[in-house]
Amino acid sequence: MSYLIAAVVLVGALCLLDLLLTVGLIRRLRAQQAPRTSADGFAGEGMLPPGAIVGAFETRTIDGSPLRSRDLGTGTVVVFLSPGCPPCHAQLPRVVAALGAAPANRAVAVVAGGMDGDPETEQLLKELGPVARVVHEPGKGPVTEAFAARAFPVMCRVRAAGDELVVEAVGEHVLPTPVPVAQ
Repeated sequence: MSYLIAAVVLVGALCLLDLLLTVGLIRRLRAQQAPRTSADGFAGEGMLPPGAIVGAFETRTIDGSPLRSRDLGTGTVVVFLSPGCPPCHAQLPRVVAALGAAPANRAVAVVAGGMDGDPETEQLLKELGPVARVVHEPGKGPVTEAFAARAFPVMCRVRAAGDELVVEAVGEHVLPTPVPVAQ
């Protein structure tokens, strides 16, 4: 009888250990998959990390101009937004103001997702159009893939390194700060 009790206790302990390991594994997997969003609403790890090389891409902006990875020079800010993303719409006025203060041709906005004619998509395209070169990718397009953007809103600043484009910084702090107008 004592062997039976010992066996039941041993099996119970092994089941408890297995349960604890499974819960720990699930927590770790969820932490790796969840996009990390900073307090200001921007995804902190939703794309390539600083120092990573951006993949080559070729696409067209909403006005029909070609845009290639080699067209982006040092200091270009690339912002990824999505129409169905509440933080994207909340941060839109701030993004528009900051991109408007960026040097000419040093701002690119990618609207990832959404269909032409959709009100949310059209709002993003309309507001970003005057301040940046805007690319609309209804699905995962070449720019989204090249930057491995997977959480929105997310942004980075790039620098040219020979024939390659390198991510210089990621996150909200890459936006140029608009200069206050003296009144």
